[in-house]
Amino acid sequence: MRKALYIGLFVLLAAACGPRVIKNGKMERIIADMLVQDQQIKMDFAFRKEADTCLVYEGIFEKYGYTTDDFLLSVRHYLSDASRMEKIMGNVAADLEARAKEVKAMIDLEEWRKGYLRIHSLPVDTTHFPKPRPQAVDSLCVRFQGDTIYFHVADTLQ
Repeated sequence: MRKALYIGLFVLLAAACGPRVIKNGKMERIIADMLVQDQQIKMDFAFRKEADTCLVYEGIFEKYGYTTDDFLLSVRHYLSDASRMEKIMGNVAADLEARAKEVKAMIDLEEWRKGYLRIHSLPVDTTHFPKPRPQAVDSLCVRFQGDTIYFHVADTLQ
């Protein structure tokens, strides 16, 4: 009896440790992350030179709790049904478009903030303030009060 229990447990553990098919939702997120990673590698020449293409996706698989074997098995599984794979790739495209919109909104906000700070950090240019219009002076009134002299432009003679 014990021997049968140990054999059954061993079979279950062996089956659990083998590759498994990744569910649709996680597969979409993994593929989207892989495509983003590809773009990062393409844009950075130094990284492209050093990147080992066999290992570059391992971090993405580990993030979601899967291995490369799980991913390869899943790709074979989903490719067996073309319509399901097409749906997955359509969802990946929609996810990437949503990410791109978020990034564009953040970039636009940052550009607006930089422009706002640039405008408000410029020194005040007083040469662009409107100058007072010169008025004709009919007379100048001077008044002495204690130790202070007051000057006043009068429009009419008094």
